[in-house]
Amino acid sequence: MNQEHFDLLKGTAEDLSAWHRANSPYQLDLRGADLSGRDLRGRNFSRALLERTDFSGANLDEAVFSEASLRRANLSGASMKKVTLYRTNCTGADISNADLSGANMYRCVLREATIEGAIFKTAAIFKVAWPEGADVRAHG
Repeated sequence: MNQEHFDLLKGTAEDLSAWHRANSPYQLDLRGADLSGRDLRGRNFSRALLERTDFSGANLDEAVFSEASLRRANLSGASMKKVTLYRTNCTGADISNADLSGANMYRCVLREATIEGAIFKTAAIFKVAWPEGADVRAHG
């Protein structure tokens, strides 16, 4: 985890977007950070390194995770309404009891992920790699 990147989250969603514009093509590195319970609505985590990051119980409504790596991240109980998961790697992530109502999911990888109790109501889901044996209809 990069402490400077972690400190960016103290600002607004626009502050983080400005960092992306000024620092492209660098990736936000928050691997292993504890962001549990934080209000991170509307933040842009595109291309971010978020492996093993703890987002449990966080408010991630309308956040963007395009091409981000959320491998083995903890998103349990997070509010992820209208979140964007475009080409996002969530292999082994825990999204149990997360609310992904209205999410946009395209080519998102959820293999080996825990999705029990997750809500996908009204989510736009295209070409998602689900955990083996998952019955997504039971979550919507």
